Amino acid sequence: MTLLKSFKLFAILLFFLAIRPLAMASEVGVFATIPDTTPPSVPILIEPSDGSLLGDNTPSFKWYEATDNMGLSHYVFYLNGNIYYNNLPLTNTENSIFTLTYDSLEGIYTITPKNSLSDNSYTWKVAAVDYAGLSAHSDTWDFRIDTLAPNFTLTKIGDTGVNISAGSVVSSTPVIIFKDDATANEPTLIANGEPNSSVKLTVIVPGDTDKIYTTNIDGNGYYEIKLGILPRDTDIRLDFIITDQIGHISVLEKVYFRIQLQYWPTASPTPTSTPTTSPTTDPSLTPSPSVSLSTKPSGSLTPSPTITPTVSLAPSGIIPILPPREIIHEAGDELIELLPEPTADAVRDFLNSILWKKLSLFLALLLIGIFYLSAFILFLSKFVGDLSFTLLKRIFILLFPPFYQAKKNLVFEHRDTFASPLVKVELLDKNEQIIDLTITNLHGNFADLDYPVGQAWKLRVKDPNFYYPIGDEKPAQLEFWHFYQGQVFNTDNYRGQSIVIPTLRAAGQDNLPLLERWRIYTLYLLDYPNWFAGGLSFLCLLFALRYASVYNLAAVLFCLVMIIFKVKTSLSGEKQLVLNTELTGASQFSDNLVLSFLDKTTGLARSLVMPFEFSRSKPLRHDFSKPMLTVFARKIALKKDNLVIGGQQLSLFQKKEEITLQVERI
Repeated sequence: MTLLKSFKLFAILLFFLAIRPLAMASEVGVFATIPDTTPPSVPILIEPSDGSLLGDNTPSFKWYEATDNMGLSHYVFYLNGNIYYNNLPLTNTENSIFTLTYDSLEGIYTITPKNSLSDNSYTWKVAAVDYAGLSAHSDTWDFRIDTLAPNFTLTKIGDTGVNISAGSVVSSTPVIIFKDDATANEPTLIANGEPNSSVKLTVIVPGDTDKIYTTNIDGNGYYEIKLGILPRDTDIRLDFIITDQIGHISVLEKVYFRIQLQYWPTASPTPTSTPTTSPTTDPSLTPSPSVSLSTKPSGSLTPSPTITPTVSLAPSGIIPILPPREIIHEAGDELIELLPEPTADAVRDFLNSILWKKLSLFLALLLIGIFYLSAFILFLSKFVGDLSFTLLKRIFILLFPPFYQAKKNLVFEHRDTFASPLVKVELLDKNEQIIDLTITNLHGNFADLDYPVGQAWKLRVKDPNFYYPIGDEKPAQLEFWHFYQGQVFNTDNYRGQSIVIPTLRAAGQDNLPLLERWRIYTLYLLDYPNWFAGGLSFLCLLFALRYASVYNLAAVLFCLVMIIFKVKTSLSGEKQLVLNTELTGASQFSDNLVLSFLDKTTGLARSLVMPFEFSRSKPLRHDFSKPMLTVFARKIALKKDNLVIGGQQLSLFQKKEEITLQVERI
């Protein structure tokens, strides 16, 4: 037992001795260095803002401070991608190179160079650096410094090259332009200058209102502007005020030019009068390039001199050359002078506006387009409840009556014997279903519809201003297609004859709704009566001469084509037929006649309302050789050789023939 206990005690002692060093080691302090791997925050740039324009050679640069978890060391300032200032401290600093300030409340750094930067474009950014050498770069912004007045050099006036710069001495001798082109006017000015600068040009014409144009020099430094028509043999003055994007100003003024009047035949005119005062310039007046950097002039820089235009009179036998557009321009100016002064000024301002310059290039074509569009809408408004593709096509055809001449079938007003324009005629099958439709033209005519083959069909007039059918009995001497009341056609009774349909106006000719009368009058204008065709053509020609463009010329050609087709239509037919009436009673015949032709040889057919002047009809042009002629008039019987005219065959071989009809009242 004693030995065992001794052994246990010895084991416990050995264990204690083994763990003691470990316990002592836990009491010893251990020290280690942790590396910095987090870069500073990104500095935020404030000004100069990205893309800014500066008028200062020593601008201040501002940015919001950066932060770092272990502490910031310094800043680095970059200009155009290169280090410009290195190791910028974190506190206020001033030396011979820059001034650095720190606003601790706002957290804003401001650095101002003491050495001037040249006029140029720059980029800048800031980098924050911590003690571990880690850095964070801001965005890169760009700016441009411009401290000089804008350059501007006039290089061309009309067809004459010049070299006149802002700030230079300007000759008082006017530049003569268009010396080799007697018809040229509206000169173009070309110049080079500081890109994106604005140019205010004042054109001073003696005895006329000053014209002011404000445009910009483009991004490549190119400037071009076209002036309007100007008077000849007059010294015209140009004043330029050039303002760059900073607000710096350059001036080029008292530039004179003249469009010399030329004569035919070519001869050198001898001046017979001289100007009482010639335009003068003060060579000593040289605008300084360092005019106010931030303000623009509010008025005329120098008073405009009173100038008497230089006039050269033609020698005897020499004719001055005045292009038509200049004559039109002068006439327009004279008309504007007749207006009240406020109205005249408003008109002149509009004629000088950019809108008018763009609009005038296609105004004639636009006027014609508006006329046709208005007519289309006006016609469509009558049939808006029955819209279909066929209806739209028929309305479109109505817009061009000189091209589409429907003459065969006729709708007329039975009571007053007038043609019935703008009436819808429907083609119905045997089940009263609409197969096709059309609209009558100005003369009440309509062309053949798509008649069904091998089936029965009939026609129906549908119009709010007309009654149909009229209810009167068909005159005995007429065939049923000559006095149509809704009878059925088929292959047995129809051989291509003219179909004449009588209707009754609901309110009479003079009591039609105003809108309907406008529609009929518009249809009348679309048929291009002589006065309208001539007036419209003359107006378009004036525009084409004054504002030469492809569009205005197209309008003139369109009018000419319509007139040619109108004349061709009116002169169509080699023969003329004149009807005379002889009354058996005491009264004079004054009604209109309804005529229907059918030439069995050619198959041609035509129907119309024939106006009478006293007892003689207007000449009717035709191409018929042996037509069947039907003549109808209300409440009278028409006879030839004592036979009632219902469908007699006439031989019309002569160029001009007269047929006498006896009239008996029923």
